[in-house]
Amino acid sequence: MDVLDLSPKPRIRENVEVMPLGDGRFILRDVAGYVDKTLVLNELSVVIISMLDGRRSEREIIQALSNYKINISDEELKSFIKTLDENGFLDSPNFRAIKEERKKEFRLQRIRKANLAGKSYPQGGKDAENFFTSILELFPSDTISENVIGVISPHIEILNGLKIYGKVWNFLKNSVRNPDVFIVFGTSHAASLYPFVLTNKDFETPFGILKNATDVVDKLKHALGENSFDDEFLHKNEHSIEFQAVFIKFLFPSSQIVPILCSYVGDGRVFSELALKMKEVLSSELKGKRFIFIAGADFAHIGTRFGDAPSTPYDISLVRLKDIISLWKFASNSASGFLDSVISDGNSRRVCGLAPIYATLKMLEGIRTDGGVLGWDIWVDETASAVSFGGAYISLLPA
Repeated sequence: MDVLDLSPKPRIRENVEVMPLGDGRFILRDVAGYVDKTLVLNELSVVIISMLDGRRSEREIIQALSNYKINISDEELKSFIKTLDENGFLDSPNFRAIKEERKKEFRLQRIRKANLAGKSYPQGGKDAENFFTSILELFPSDTISENVIGVISPHIEILNGLKIYGKVWNFLKNSVRNPDVFIVFGTSHAASLYPFVLTNKDFETPFGILKNATDVVDKLKHALGENSFDDEFLHKNEHSIEFQAVFIKFLFPSSQIVPILCSYVGDGRVFSELALKMKEVLSSELKGKRFIFIAGADFAHIGTRFGDAPSTPYDISLVRLKDIISLWKFASNSASGFLDSVISDGNSRRVCGLAPIYATLKMLEGIRTDGGVLGWDIWVDETASAVSFGGAYISLLPA
């Protein structure tokens, strides 16, 4: 007779990640931002977390560890699992209660607060003005283009991406005059069940409130369905749109924003179907208005923090070559070409900007355009991990 095992089978929840610190320790953090705490772990803790898959009981985990000559007592394991649960890292009733409360709190807010003000850039006043003015003065761009319709801008930490931020936003400053609306597609670093995540909140910046084009967002919600707002909370801590919002308000204070987080492309079918619905809405709602698409996107993620060996000069040279190809595919307004340039090798570079860049290109399919690459750069940290990023643009050609 089969025996039904009713013992607890703890599961680590979605949207948490373990990152190496480079000294044998690791951090466990919530990518989505439902919990603010970060736990510091040793190697054994990471191994245990990898076993918290919802299929193994605590007894089975202890047995599996003993097979590798790792001995841990029942009390020690229970204590560790309890710590994870109390801090919101387990898929449990405790976390689900935390999640619903945080989602409710955010839903009631009219303004999306500047999450990284005072951390990634000054909170306001002359300090903020001088900070962003200095970026533009230090990294000018001689490129100017009429009828700009789409741009890739980084979302890496601003201080790590100064050169490309400067070139991209100088290009926009010199090329366009007071767009009515910026449609910003940003990478969602937290996973969602839905490819596109909307919000109708205004964005706080050091230079005042960047207004949301709520009339457009409401029509997008109707086209995409209520699900497009289910994970609106993910906008709260996501920086991929926040950094673009600050530059927009600094340079184009009267413009509005349509903020859209992009979670995944998948096999492309659902993504493309929803993208077509968005394109139809935007074509109708923005008719007669001046608008620009922004893809808040980085490129490669390689090295120890991402599960690789330490990155080498050769690795970086190879990444640069592949990234430049992808940037030119964007500038050529080739959605299929860009997608192929990323996924033909299984996205070995881990291009986190795949979804927002692809979404931008899906908005521009079938339109006669020209374009160019504004620059490329890479940030390498003390663990020999690297993140690359670049800038490119697309402009409309006369009919």
